[in-house]
Amino acid sequence: MANLITRARALRNLNNLTPTADDETTIDGLIAACSNAIEKHCRRSFVVASYDESHEGPGRRELLLRKYPVVSVDRVLYDPSPVFHVVNTSPSVQRAWAKVAGGGLALNRVASGTATTDTLAFANYTTLAALKAAIDAVGSGWAAEVVHADDANLATADLISTQGGYDAKFQPAGLRMHRRQLADFDVDTERGILYRGWYFEDGGDGDGPIFSGGPRYWRVVYSAGYATVPEDVQEACAMYVAAVYWQTKRDPGLANESVSGLISRTPRGDLAAGAFRLLRPYRNLRV
Repeated sequence: MANLITRARALRNLNNLTPTADDETTIDGLIAACSNAIEKHCRRSFVVASYDESHEGPGRRELLLRKYPVVSVDRVLYDPSPVFHVVNTSPSVQRAWAKVAGGGLALNRVASGTATTDTLAFANYTTLAALKAAIDAVGSGWAAEVVHADDANLATADLISTQGGYDAKFQPAGLRMHRRQLADFDVDTERGILYRGWYFEDGGDGDGPIFSGGPRYWRVVYSAGYATVPEDVQEACAMYVAAVYWQTKRDPGLANESVSGLISRTPRGDLAAGAFRLLRPYRNLRV
């Protein structure tokens, strides 16, 4: 998660103080913590980043992306289907399962109570054909098959990474991939809404295509965020950092203090209401 402001921006809300080395360490930590808290409060990220999301088809022409504003949409994929089978047929292995995770394929087996995992990184085996050859070379009963010969050169990196550990003992574990790519779509960049291609052609009143399908049927690879964090968001973050910074200079157990006839004050305990007002337009209220 990226910081929403720089140290120099935070110092402007700290009366432009000249920080010591210890102050700089404190302020840097507060910037990271307050940036994180603001993004959680707004339920969104502000700095441009890349996202790879899976969606269930909502049964309508619009698909709501989780991040916005959208900078660009790289790919819209669908139809998750088994493209690769992995099986272990060794009689000395009692349990075997395959799992896609961490940019690779983990082959797990248990023989006589001893667990062994062989991990094959997709960076080393970039196609399904290369991955098959690597699995066959592992031995210990492991074998693999590309389901359709035409898919041999598909990229292993496109295998669905959210698959669980599939049983591969004497039965093929079917690893899936979104095999098809949408050829026609449009996007509302400000609101993060993806539209099927015919939506604008028929005005939304005809029988154009819809986003249908079950869990994780759709995969969208895109970039979203602000090239420059909006100034009002930066101000809210700087206010938050300043409020918490001054709290570090006081007794954290102090509720209030007074000198009879001279002064009475209560330290601020929460973020100023003005900061919440600045952030209100940016809260993601989608359910």
